[in-house]
Amino acid sequence: QNVAVKTGYHFKFDFKTKGNMFGSRDGIRLTPTFDFVSKDGKTRVPVDLYYSTNQRSFIRIGSAEDQVKRFVILNDRLRQVPSEQLRDTATYKYNRYGEIHPGMMSERTYQEYYRDKFTKMKTPVGGYSLLLMPEQLRTFIGPKTNIPTNASADVLRANAAIQQWYGEYSLPAEPYVVQAGTNLAEYGRTHGGLDAKSPIFLKNGYIVVNFNLESIQEGNLGAPHLQYIHAPLMNQWLLEGFQRQVEDSYGNSFTLRDGDVVFYHADRSSRDDFSAQVPH
Repeated sequence: QNVAVKTGYHFKFDFKTKGNMFGSRDGIRLTPTFDFVSKDGKTRVPVDLYYSTNQRSFIRIGSAEDQVKRFVILNDRLRQVPSEQLRDTATYKYNRYGEIHPGMMSERTYQEYYRDKFTKMKTPVGGYSLLLMPEQLRTFIGPKTNIPTNASADVLRANAAIQQWYGEYSLPAEPYVVQAGTNLAEYGRTHGGLDAKSPIFLKNGYIVVNFNLESIQEGNLGAPHLQYIHAPLMNQWLLEGFQRQVEDSYGNSFTLRDGDVVFYHADRSSRDDFSAQVPH
């Protein structure tokens, strides 16, 4: 019964990259897609998600009208990013990015500024249909000891060679779920209109969010650097032992696909938890 999250609630996530992903214009592109799975786990279909705002009804996620902006704060209290990661990242940026000129501030002062101000700013990351995670959401977690003693190796470079990225995502609080490719406007025109109770909307099941992760170097969105699922020689989900078969507490079995990250209830919203109630 604890397999899913109510729509509207966000979930936090983090992952690691290795290698040359420490530049100021490096980042991660994350493309969500959505499926609907019945509560017994037996059927799964690709779906489109719609939501409404005060100004407009039935906006499809990924359409031109889908203009909701998302922001992430790296040093959020509930995220609990280790202070050592923040200090090490600030040290690298101070010494290697050239943002701070000698005499502007000391390394210690910059570390404090990075920890207390910079990492608590809202970082724009995109919307419901696409996340672009920039360097503001990355920390460095590579080794700082037992570094090889050669000309090309140093402590800062080694520490920056493994990166940790922090993000979060959510669905709208009250999404409308239809099979992918459905012409919702045409359905409404031919069925006397649309509302939340229209039978075309899928409700008795779960919305599965699937992430396609790609690393971006030097801001080159046209040529992603690495790919988590569809790489030429390997599949990172397979390599890391992703469990493709799970069972809920009722004994229902669900087949997962590479990239599945979370189940949302298609019929339960975070707004249910904040509705006005009258005591009896």
